[in-house]
Amino acid sequence: MRTMSTCSPSTAAVMEKIPTTTTTTTTTTTTTLPAPSTSQSHLRKHPSSRLHGALNFFNLSDRLTLADLDYAIQLRNADQAWSIFVTLASRHDDDTIPLTMCCSLYALLNFAKKLTGFSNRASKFRQKQLDQLLEYVQFHQSSIELFLSSVEEIPISNHKQLLKAIRTGDYHGAWTTFYKFHRESKKNTTDQFKLPRNTCIQLMLMMMKDKRLDKNQLKAKLQLIALHGSGISDYDSRYLSASDLGRLAYICRGYQQNVTTAHELIDEFVMGLPKKKQSNRADALDELIWRILVNGDIYKAHQILQKVQNDMIDKVKINEMVFVNLMNAYRRQEKYHESLKLFEQFLETKQRPTIKAFNAVLQIFAAQGSADRAGYIFETMNQLDVEPDVATYTELIRANGHAGHLKMCIHFYNKMLQSDISPNAYTYSALIEASSRRNDIKSVFRWFQIMISDNVQPNQVVISCILKSLSKQHEDYPNMPEAVLFIAHQAAMAGVKTDAALYTILLKMQAESIGIEGALKVHRDMLAQSVEPNTFTYTILMDACGKNKMPETAEKIFDLMKKSERHLPNTVTYSVMMDAWLKSDKREKVESLILEFLKECKSDKTGRFWLDSRISNRIKSRCC
Repeated sequence: MRTMSTCSPSTAAVMEKIPTTTTTTTTTTTTTLPAPSTSQSHLRKHPSSRLHGALNFFNLSDRLTLADLDYAIQLRNADQAWSIFVTLASRHDDDTIPLTMCCSLYALLNFAKKLTGFSNRASKFRQKQLDQLLEYVQFHQSSIELFLSSVEEIPISNHKQLLKAIRTGDYHGAWTTFYKFHRESKKNTTDQFKLPRNTCIQLMLMMMKDKRLDKNQLKAKLQLIALHGSGISDYDSRYLSASDLGRLAYICRGYQQNVTTAHELIDEFVMGLPKKKQSNRADALDELIWRILVNGDIYKAHQILQKVQNDMIDKVKINEMVFVNLMNAYRRQEKYHESLKLFEQFLETKQRPTIKAFNAVLQIFAAQGSADRAGYIFETMNQLDVEPDVATYTELIRANGHAGHLKMCIHFYNKMLQSDISPNAYTYSALIEASSRRNDIKSVFRWFQIMISDNVQPNQVVISCILKSLSKQHEDYPNMPEAVLFIAHQAAMAGVKTDAALYTILLKMQAESIGIEGALKVHRDMLAQSVEPNTFTYTILMDACGKNKMPETAEKIFDLMKKSERHLPNTVTYSVMMDAWLKSDKREKVESLILEFLKECKSDKTGRFWLDSRISNRIKSRCC
């Protein structure tokens, strides 16, 4: 049995050996290939990208081999493959990457470029990588013409071509590609020749926007798409008739144009459920509620469930996944009480819960840190002979970690191993997070070492947990921001996807340790690497502006967020904006924001707004 090592360095020893540097800029995700020097036969890696002493096990790039590059290429993970290639090509040794592997990488990068289109920034980013790869090949004295003639182009499937056409607004290309795919599917009756239902709905929505089509043309096209997407397939386990798929497409269109229209169409759909074939009713309801949730309308979805339970329970069976999907939606909005009530309602249907329902409940208790209740659910699963899986144990570890019960985390980890269930990256992230909550850096490092020794590759979630843990130490250890940047850089060099969450952690640390310039530098690097910021990223930037008495700049970011579709402000954003104006003693601005927040809070149906303690106190002081 694997257990935590007891020979890890002490926290003090680790912190003493953090490398020092005078630079204040970040190089966390610089994965572009340096131009080769004519005076050397290899590419050199900048020495600052390495970690020394007690932190050297974070040098993830040292473990990379050609097998890792080949595996990333086989998975068609262009970003990971490129990062690994850059790292291997930059090593200080005489080995070069085989020409055949360079050919495969070139084909993959070109494949990824074609899928992005030919005019956007992502396409230019891919072209830069292709040019740098050709420079590498040419530098190692290989003929470019011979190299390119050896590249075997990766064919783009009709499905991917269709998705690209939909994404780029190519109406003619989308329909032509679909029609070709549909004709081929008629020759082969297997499910693998059907498009995913989600793609069919996207295409139907696109056709509805084509102003060149008259009413009859549109109707004919929608009917053909609906016919193709009906039934079940490898992608869609729920059975759906062509007419129901057409109705769902119009409901989705309603959400894009007018919510009231969407609700009217939903009500008509529900009223027609008892008229359907008995065996098709449950799946039709399941698909309807799923589509409503996809459009972020959790209250309408719950209303429909209640209506069916109250008025149609003897006619329409309700699938377990209806409850699970609604539970997960409420959990994501941190409305745990509503989520648990749904589980109770599911139990009242007398259906036997599966692992999916139990894991949904465990996720709620993990988020709440309710270790005792999570343990009770686990015992219930055992009594009902429901086999736990890796997600079950991971959520049990997370629940106990939030409650501060590190011994129980280790207990469930060992129990997992005894059951021959292999921990994954998310399991180790839960263990790392549990240690971090207790400020136990030694255990954080130990779990990371165990994960590496078990050949579990860290992902962005694991790296984010590590960086969050270390970020808590920056006040006691002045060089900690430098170490965090190095670890993030090493992760990027090893092909770990650098997402918005990871960048936001770096941004927050730079803002706290260096100031607004450090935060803006990380933000610029984030955009240069085509990583889209999220709401939390912009909120952290606003907070940095406020603390540096730049409320006008914070307000500009705030106004841009309000105009966006994906990065709308939430309660935290409003609170940060209020703080920014308070620091500049602009109380009339704070007053205006409170009124605006209350108005938004009253009409909100997305879960973005809630009354936190700071805003509540401001409202109380305003009323007194």
